[in-house]
Amino acid sequence: MIMYNFAEMMTSHVVISKMDKRHSYQVNFTVAVHVCRHFLRSWDDEPLPDVEALIRKNILPIRPIRPGQKNTRKIRSKSVVSFVYRVA
Repeated sequence: MIMYNFAEMMTSHVVISKMDKRHSYQVNFTVAVHVCRHFLRSWDDEPLPDVEALIRKNILPIRPIRPGQKNTRKIRSKSVVSFVYRVA
């Protein structure tokens, strides 16, 4: 829980610059957890990594739902699997 809170705090402080791109961006939280874990495990003799810069490098696009989409998704329920083969 402490690791999650530390990673969440570090990702909340990362500022993602607004780019002239199609999508808006968010931080890749999985990579952020690995960077924070490496930071907390780093020894005294090696230099500390810049955590915010490493997290800022790994961003993902937020894909919005397309407005006015004509084809809706066809959601089907899964069929029941028979367990008759286990009786024999």
